[in-house]
Amino acid sequence: MSLLFSLIGMLVLNNFMIWEIRYWFLMIISFMSLKFLDLEVWGNSCMTWLYCDNMSGILVVLTLWISGLMYLASNYSVKFMLNKVKEFSLIVLLLCLVIVMFFMSSNVFMFYIFFEVSLLPTLMLVIGWGYQPERLQAGLYMMLYTVSMSLPLLIGLISLSSMYNCYNMVLVSYLNCLGLLYNVNILWFLSMLMAFLVKLPMFMVHLWLPKAHVEAPIAGSMILAGVLLKLGGYGIIRMLSVYFLNEVYFSKIFIVVSLWGGLMTAIICVGQSDIKSLIAYSSVGHMGLMLAGAMSKFMWGWEGAMLMMISHGFCSSGLFCLANLLYEKVKSRSLFLYSGMININSVMCLWWFLFCIANMGAPPFINLISEIMLFCSMYLYSNWLIIIILLSVFMGGLYNLIMFINVQHGNIMSFINCNFSNFCSEYLLLFLHFYPMLLFIFNISYLSNILMI
Repeated sequence: MSLLFSLIGMLVLNNFMIWEIRYWFLMIISFMSLKFLDLEVWGNSCMTWLYCDNMSGILVVLTLWISGLMYLASNYSVKFMLNKVKEFSLIVLLLCLVIVMFFMSSNVFMFYIFFEVSLLPTLMLVIGWGYQPERLQAGLYMMLYTVSMSLPLLIGLISLSSMYNCYNMVLVSYLNCLGLLYNVNILWFLSMLMAFLVKLPMFMVHLWLPKAHVEAPIAGSMILAGVLLKLGGYGIIRMLSVYFLNEVYFSKIFIVVSLWGGLMTAIICVGQSDIKSLIAYSSVGHMGLMLAGAMSKFMWGWEGAMLMMISHGFCSSGLFCLANLLYEKVKSRSLFLYSGMININSVMCLWWFLFCIANMGAPPFINLISEIMLFCSMYLYSNWLIIIILLSVFMGGLYNLIMFINVQHGNIMSFINCNFSNFCSEYLLLFLHFYPMLLFIFNISYLSNILMI
């Protein structure tokens, strides 16, 4: 019997050691990938179909960083450590590899293939390790929304590559001065961008995101909010810079829809009772603002859009980690059942405060700089947009304040009688989300230089 217990202990210890090795491997690789940020504006070509510039380099670093934190967030979860731990680890590594290859692809077909393949590991995470039976419906929503818009993207990429007689986006970017797509048809424009608008997601095609976030495990929510939404943003900016740089007419429609959608989702967040749905709808609002900045074609708009993607990746992923810590202790996501947490665990109250003010764009975080750059680009685009911007800022501060007050203040619920102590790894997880948002503010000029496209 003692031999059996010793073998079980060695097996569990081995799983933990393998888990830690993979986690630290991803974190170390992310530090080594910081050299991508020192590239010239036009980047560096590793192979004939791999290419990395400043825009893709910083997103590669973000992908590796968030993927490592996914391991740390799932480290002490019994559901992960005792049930299909090897399969979960393999899916995380596969998803990280696919996303990195997508960001570094210069060939249009490799670009399309990795964009579509990233759906499969995400679908496995949601269906295989979700919490509720509705995860099948959430996975079906996510798959149908994404796949339905992928065929027009493929046809558009083939048509444009045949027009330019070139399948390398780096070479095509040098031909923008020809102005071949100045008077482009709206159907062609939509066919090229709609797949990325769904992945972003833009307002009106965003219904799959709250469902996927609610049913996904903590690792699925982190990778969805932290990285997968950036596939859409990166694809839009890359398509605009390579093919549609001269197009200015249809951008007005997307700017108005994005800003109006950001305001509507902020109003939806005020009335949300599910904490994960609230954070998911706030992601839709932030990505709508990022899309408006990218469509403005101003340099400040593009730099602010890239900075918004980076800051939102850390902030939203950290908020989902905080929501998961509450869910593991209270076993509910309803804001009506959270109350008085400041009296139980005041340290977590501090983390909630920091991430809530970061989510609303308060100093001293890079979220503030990104929102200022995007708001300035919107004001330069049209003076009338300042009305929607002011309303969005007010509603953004309101729903973050409501979330913080409902969770931390008030009387302690009578059914809460458990111990709310936290592990050191949980504080480390929150700190590793927090300090990039804080430290980037000390050298924002360097960050703006590396984000120049």
